[in-house]
Amino acid sequence: MAYQDVIDQQKDVSIYQRSFFLWKEQWDAYTAPAIGLDWQYVKFESNNANKVPTEKGIYAFFIEPRIGNFPAHGYLIYLGQTGHKSERDLQKRFRDYLYYKRHPKRRRIHLMLNTWENYLYFYYVEVDPADMDLKQLERMLLDTFTPPFVERGYSAEVGDIIKGLR
Repeated sequence: MAYQDVIDQQKDVSIYQRSFFLWKEQWDAYTAPAIGLDWQYVKFESNNANKVPTEKGIYAFFIEPRIGNFPAHGYLIYLGQTGHKSERDLQKRFRDYLYYKRHPKRRRIHLMLNTWENYLYFYYVEVDPADMDLKQLERMLLDTFTPPFVERGYSAEVGDIIKGLR
């Protein structure tokens, strides 16, 4: 293979390179919320939108190859919450991301959704805002897992640390 071909392939493949923090101290610091988190998921495809509930909660995007009968594994790349004071719910957020996939209104999210489109899974957990502050739960999960496509929402301490590393 010619040297220029290798360089061209490296440029093509570089879109898939992401930094993940496997930050065991943050995992060790995780304190489970008083409420149980019963995570559910659907493949991120438009025909699955109606399977997502119209309740408030937390959602996350995972890249999951699910090929070659390999043991289950995934990469958490984004995490958010529906907003305790907004009209957004889990199904509306799912539909928002279908829109972002087609329109680059949020460039990084558009890139995320289109780069791994056949391997994305939308995980969600229903959380009643009366039982748990959604922003607090989101911050706790973000600080624990530090997904690469999230730019804000971390605690000040964690946000300052990862900002300097990305």
